Amino acid sequence: MPLELQTGPRGVHRIDAIRGGKFVVAGEARAGSILIWPGGIQDAGDALTVEAFAPLLALDPAREVLIVGTGAALRWPDQALLDALAARGAGVDVMTSQLAARTYNVLAGEGRLVGALLLALGA
Repeated sequence: MPLELQTGPRGVHRIDAIRGGKFVVAGEARAGSILIWPGGIQDAGDALTVEAFAPLLALDPAREVLIVGTGAALRWPDQALLDALAARGAGVDVMTSQLAARTYNVLAGEGRLVGALLLALGA
């Protein structure tokens, strides 16, 4: 049986690749940090704050899972941020941005209500 490329649900924003330290989404390389969810993508700052997650927290329906990508190295965010995100009812997962990109793609491909803030790989 031949292998077939599985692209996931139509119209879902996925991270196509990471090239030269940039996230590639829909053929466009993004040098900085990004917020991404199946229905959209936008540039983000390099701070891990509740305000940085505001566009994801405002989505309706709410996200089941929020992924925090901490750049090239794993850095644990402040507990206050994790508590504030968890208080919104979402599961919160913290990992490097490269691993977070792969995890996001898997969950989005499954049709899950997921959102991610991925710090730039140089951050």
